[in-house]
Amino acid sequence: MQQVQNPPAASRRGSDTSAPIPHEFLHRPLVEDILIISWLRLSQDRFSVTAQWPHDHLYFAPHDSRPHPMLAGETIRQAGLLLCHTEFGVPLGHHFILHDLVYTADPAHRVSGNAPTQLSIDVVCSRTRMRAGMLSSSRFDMTIRKDGRVVATGHSHVSVTSPAVYRRVRGERITARHVPGPLPTPAPPGLTGSATERDVLLSPAGQPGRWLLRIAPGHPTVVNPANDHVPGLSLLDAAQQAARALTGSSSFLPHAFGTEFHRYAEHGRPCLIEARRKVPTATGTTTVLVTGAQDGDPVFASVLTALDARS
Repeated sequence: MQQVQNPPAASRRGSDTSAPIPHEFLHRPLVEDILIISWLRLSQDRFSVTAQWPHDHLYFAPHDSRPHPMLAGETIRQAGLLLCHTEFGVPLGHHFILHDLVYTADPAHRVSGNAPTQLSIDVVCSRTRMRAGMLSSSRFDMTIRKDGRVVATGHSHVSVTSPAVYRRVRGERITARHVPGPLPTPAPPGLTGSATERDVLLSPAGQPGRWLLRIAPGHPTVVNPANDHVPGLSLLDAAQQAARALTGSSSFLPHAFGTEFHRYAEHGRPCLIEARRKVPTATGTTTVLVTGAQDGDPVFASVLTALDARS
């Protein structure tokens, strides 16, 4: 693998938003889940991306006038996927491995009005490696702004594998899909900050701070029918629900959220979610470590920090 030397010329998309971005580029089957509007290459390793956050989305609705805690992370994920496909030669059908997703939002940012929130995103790519004219790995650092004000910063590191390599790595698991069936008892929606029982991703596991991952079949946002494993977004949301449930506080809305992914979470096998408090790094905050494991093997680890209610 070699460092990228000569990326494509300036993107064909600028301020024109008349044509929606194909959902395949963002790995989202539903148009209402698409957050990215357009993009533009600024230099070899820098891009400008425009996005919008919905105010009335059934799943990503604001919490107490604050953006849903998953929106910044999902925006970073979608923007990175888009640039991989459109600017770095990754064909549709190739597979992405998300190694980490880290972001910090401005806890003072509030949602106002009834229109979607318009955002600009400055993206800087680093440690980019290409193979046969296609990106094989890169880190994407992003600064998200509203009307010039920074509302979130974050990064993700991804690598790409071909369908042939993915088939060899996944083996028989490549045909696995989420199978509808009886769901375990949900944790109370009020405890997890969920709008409905269908959105609850946790089922009590009989001990404080422990739950089993629970995913409603056919959930339009959480379940991607094409995935042979549990989507990373589901794990992230399960982590923030577990942190809220552990603290027992409806005011626990993480502004700092860092996750490392160790392996895929497989369909059809119990995934144990555990949460425990950590010593906070700043006064007036609460920090929670959430981990996921299957068959004793680590799947992910998230560290979430929120302002205390009195702050």
